[in-house]
Amino acid sequence: MKIQSKLGNETLMQREKTAFLCSRKTPDGLEYLVGKWILGLDEGRDCIMCGNQSAMERAVFTTLLQRRIPTILCLAEAMPSRWGDDVREALAAGRLLVVTHCDASVHSVTARSAFDRNVLMMSLAQKIVVGCCTKGGKLERALAGFDNVEYLANGQPWLDHMELINNPPAEKKPEPTRLSRWGRVLKLRRGTIFLDFNDSGPQTFFKITHSVTAADGGYCRQKMFFDRKELTAFSGAVDFLMGKMAKGEGVPPGLTVASLSGDITFSEQQDAGIRMLAMTQAKDLVGGVHRVNTVTLAFDELPMLAKGVEDALETW
Repeated sequence: MKIQSKLGNETLMQREKTAFLCSRKTPDGLEYLVGKWILGLDEGRDCIMCGNQSAMERAVFTTLLQRRIPTILCLAEAMPSRWGDDVREALAAGRLLVVTHCDASVHSVTARSAFDRNVLMMSLAQKIVVGCCTKGGKLERALAGFDNVEYLANGQPWLDHMELINNPPAEKKPEPTRLSRWGRVLKLRRGTIFLDFNDSGPQTFFKITHSVTAADGGYCRQKMFFDRKELTAFSGAVDFLMGKMAKGEGVPPGLTVASLSGDITFSEQQDAGIRMLAMTQAKDLVGGVHRVNTVTLAFDELPMLAKGVEDALETW
């Protein structure tokens, strides 16, 4: 296992590094212990490796940036194309390095990519700090064989209440659904399109992800989301555009597919003499944030997308 992409101050890899890890299930009072540990860190002495997947990891990462502690963020998915202001500020100041062991095929976090990310962190760090480790969990398995580990929870009086956390009632894991098993990969001249479903929550969404290698060696990923009604309308728009293409006509102005995730508009571009179709989903979010994602492919690649969307609708 090796790092596939890097962004930021690579000299941080030469520092003595401490990896912070924590199980998803955490007992009351752990925030105090983790916060106390962070207060003892020194920006001139320490360099912390952590993820940003679980709630505790995100809290630690945010606090490290606020306290200006040199940090190495380890991802369990491909490198994203956009960052928040706090991350951009830390990158510009040379206090942050972002790394990932994933290539473009891992466009969302999986159990395997998260486990491998943790093992990579532990193998690169001189010291490991564990906030909480659930008995029998994946983190406990990953820590096997490492002796440079400090457990923040050890010796605390409230640990008597951890029995339920360490030995939770057995619960039946949900079986994979036909939607979670469904997926398509479309190889394009420029990048790869992944088609799949997000059906882990109470509402199911269809997702189109366009992954392209960026100039810095990372990956730029553009995503669009649809419910079933919106995807049906999008499929109709794609079929309409293929009809226009067959007649040698261009994209008609004003063609739009309405979506709660952001309306989708269509436009034509030229790339090295190739007619390209740009599909843009834009939405105004709270706080004045304007989110824009654009999926681009050649006109002669459009039938592949149409077939994938048609298959998805038949499966849905």
